[in-house]
Amino acid sequence: MEQISFLPEPEYTPDPEPIHIGQRIWGCDYGSGYFHLHCDGNYRKVMPEEFAALSFATAGDVVVIENAHMQPKARSLAQVFTYDELVAIKLEAERRDIAIRLWFHSQTPKWRAILKMGDKSDEIDAKTIYSIIQHRGLDGLQYFNPRSGYPPRIQWAHDQIKDMNLWLNNARMDYAAKNCAAFHLYFDKARPAIQTMLLRNQTDKKISLDLYKDCTEWWIVPGHWLPSEHKNGLSLWAAFVASDGTTRKYNGMVPGVKFVMQELLRQRPNHFMGGVARSNIMHHSFKNEVIAHMKTRKKKTKEDDKTILPLHEYTPQQHEKFITFRHRYRKAMTTTLHAMRQYLIERDVV
Repeated sequence: MEQISFLPEPEYTPDPEPIHIGQRIWGCDYGSGYFHLHCDGNYRKVMPEEFAALSFATAGDVVVIENAHMQPKARSLAQVFTYDELVAIKLEAERRDIAIRLWFHSQTPKWRAILKMGDKSDEIDAKTIYSIIQHRGLDGLQYFNPRSGYPPRIQWAHDQIKDMNLWLNNARMDYAAKNCAAFHLYFDKARPAIQTMLLRNQTDKKISLDLYKDCTEWWIVPGHWLPSEHKNGLSLWAAFVASDGTTRKYNGMVPGVKFVMQELLRQRPNHFMGGVARSNIMHHSFKNEVIAHMKTRKKKTKEDDKTILPLHEYTPQQHEKFITFRHRYRKAMTTTLHAMRQYLIERDVV
């Protein structure tokens, strides 16, 4: 059966954007009722209506602001403008030849540390975003294109995450997991079959022996049945199987692995409200795997009370080793997801 990805429709993407000589970058943040702006060593704060009018910018400028602040107003105080107001900002920017780019809000704390910007504040975060662009350029930043709501497939994904959170939270408690149909399906039938499928793929040279070992060690974990020892595998399984044991389908089809990775497991920079599955995979598992692999745990001293070397303090050699390990981890993750999806399709588990 052909795999569908449910990714957003392809859009025209211009060539990578370097910073041109003389091009002004505005690093922007919002907090305490003001927009905070940093450009070429100068800081100022403006009211929302001044920001909306782009009164501070001129033709050719690039305004960079966190994605979260440029979403339609809902419950979050971080969202300042309505959809109609956002559209008006976009039109004003186009009329005056001002570019607006969106920064990944989840990445700001990491870069604040990398660039040694100091303690968090609205002013510091505006300066941090400015400094990030000076450091890495504009390539990869999202284009500002307001939308009033989510496409149906994305709204469907948000609904699935709610169910995933519900039964994965229950699965943390061994006694509660016993009453979950999805949990029983995984342990009683799916897990051994998926391991056999991966082993067959390795025997047929479709995957390497090392990749097979990574899949089983990190995601399948043969042996003990306790849910607490299988949070990784259950997190992947939850992306495909609802709490009642039925296979998740959109328009009658099982979602593709790319869609599962991006929208259900939130494996992307803008992972706001990623859910229990992402937390299990990245916070409770990957972080500890990295510490063990990189051997970055250390003893406290009087001069330094940090017990784990932060990522931003890695040497270039350590960073390269980290990237290689992350690629290996994600490869095992997607390989296991493909096997799970194949299992569900071939056996028509519904």
